Amino acid sequence: MIKSKSIYIITGLIPLLTFILILKNIPIKIFDHRIKHSCSTFLLNNGNSLLIGHNLDDYIKVPGLVVINKRGINKENISWTDFKSLTGKSRSSPRLQWTSKYGSITYNTFGKEFIDGGMNEKGLYIGEMTLIGTEYPKNENLPNFYHHQWMQYILDNFSNVKETLEGLPKIIVDGHCQWHFFIADRSGDAAVIEFLKGKTNIFKDTDLPYKVLCNKTYSRELDSLKLYCGFGGKRLVNFNDTLIDRRFVWANTMLFNLRLLNNDSNIDYAFKILKQMDVGNNRWSIVYDLNSITMYFNTSCARQIRYVDFQSFDFSCNSPTMLLDINKNLNGNVSKEFQVYSDAINHKYIKANWDEIDLGFISNILFKPLMVSRLSKYAKTFRCNSVNN
Repeated sequence: MIKSKSIYIITGLIPLLTFILILKNIPIKIFDHRIKHSCSTFLLNNGNSLLIGHNLDDYIKVPGLVVINKRGINKENISWTDFKSLTGKSRSSPRLQWTSKYGSITYNTFGKEFIDGGMNEKGLYIGEMTLIGTEYPKNENLPNFYHHQWMQYILDNFSNVKETLEGLPKIIVDGHCQWHFFIADRSGDAAVIEFLKGKTNIFKDTDLPYKVLCNKTYSRELDSLKLYCGFGGKRLVNFNDTLIDRRFVWANTMLFNLRLLNNDSNIDYAFKILKQMDVGNNRWSIVYDLNSITMYFNTSCARQIRYVDFQSFDFSCNSPTMLLDINKNLNGNVSKEFQVYSDAINHKYIKANWDEIDLGFISNILFKPLMVSRLSKYAKTFRCNSVNN
């Protein structure tokens, strides 16, 4: 009888073990469901306003949350290897523990702790955009971070771009999405981080003359921009030509023109730029005011602008984490519309997002449930440190 049970257990584990072995060797790019022209970010800095504008673009419905993340939370890095491991926790690289220093407000597609971008209470912003061809560095001697969690780690620990870049050599970013990243802070400092051929490329200061990022390498975008009037070339900027991706050119032209305009609201102008950069697949448009520490947003489900004021929230971890459905049909100040976090709500939104992603028959059956389960599980592991809160 015992022998018979053992056979059943071993037989039942064979499919899972086979899947884990297959998953370890699948190229990460097949799990990046987004197309080439997906997402864009810019920094508007005209002396009066300091705004981040970001479009999240996709050809699927994108469920998601706005999350109030607390300071004083004990955390540990999660790697892409952890997700793929049999136990959910690999021993292949060292662990890094930290207690979050700063609260933040983020926009999340994969639930709490696994963000797509956001800003902390010090005015530091980070966001991702697709860059096909991304290849993350490999180093098992350093703590490895799943790319979604790495962005939350940045907001938890750093107050400006300088600190962020100083911390970059101490960790490794990994994951299945091919992304590059835009960061900016309240001083107007900004940087672009790209991972190509296993190396880290950073554009900053004179290497970052135009603070816009879309879905080509930054150096390639600069080469194209030089062909246009106002940027060293002779080509006229055509805002109606959508046959070729010209979002980088459009955004820089509109940012240049801003100084010639008399706008009552630079917030409205930032959303105008985001609307121009929508090539038909925009799902979320987000503007962060780095000076007033406020988040503005609209989505394809509700185009009226809503906003969230950081001052409306208690970021100490003794108070509950708060969530808001980013697609909820609301208007104006939505700070009072947030609900208290629960594991059930978090799981619901993680599953809803993965339900929209088609990865093919086998991966839909095996990979997606694994990701939903582990994203939900990992989010439960972080706890308040009342001593350091």
